[in-house]
Amino acid sequence: MDRKGIKDRLRKSAPGILALAGIVLGSSPWLTGSLYRNSFVGAGIALLFLSWVWASFNDKEKLIGENRWANQKKAMVAMAACLAVGLGMLAFYEAQMPKYEVAKVSKELYRVPPQLNKRQLRELGAECNTYGNTLCSHDVFAKIVNIDPRDYLALANLAMAQSHLGFHQFAVINFNKAIQNGVRRYDVYKFYGHSLVATGDLKKAVVAYKASLNKNPNQQSLRKKIREILTQI
Repeated sequence: MDRKGIKDRLRKSAPGILALAGIVLGSSPWLTGSLYRNSFVGAGIALLFLSWVWASFNDKEKLIGENRWANQKKAMVAMAACLAVGLGMLAFYEAQMPKYEVAKVSKELYRVPPQLNKRQLRELGAECNTYGNTLCSHDVFAKIVNIDPRDYLALANLAMAQSHLGFHQFAVINFNKAIQNGVRRYDVYKFYGHSLVATGDLKKAVVAYKASLNKNPNQQSLRKKIREILTQI
């Protein structure tokens, strides 16, 4: 095959290759548990758009003959504008990625299997909680938050493990961040209160305990604890 024939074949097959690459790239975060899911999806959509544009130019002569090329160009320009706006919004969103450091103890408490992705780590963390293995919970949820700083539910689970283990100063920092970002379950508030009591912040502890009772009023021991604290303030 001569050079011109090779170029023609590559030109015709390129849209299909780009489309396949876009599908693989866009779906890969669900297979790998990557933190940059949105970026992969955006790149995949961009490749699919490019494959469509390339295919349109491959069929340009045919479209011109059918008087459809002008409309096709308008559609490509409109899609390009939408894609540019979408990717711009995605870039802005990714720029808001939390820059905080996870508050955790410096020593390793549990050996987390290194090959696990985020989904598998979440399953392991739930199992650790079910069987009361707090050392496991601490390191598993710490690893999840290191992978995905936006996973504030994992951050709350890490804080509760730290509260159980007596690392209350670390726990308070992580509870604050998780609650500020919408994790407001009764157990989160309860253990936040425990850690606040341990660090001597009794007024905030009462607020946290009351928030826990608002979520779940059936905690008589917590009501008693509040009364005890109020006598000390």
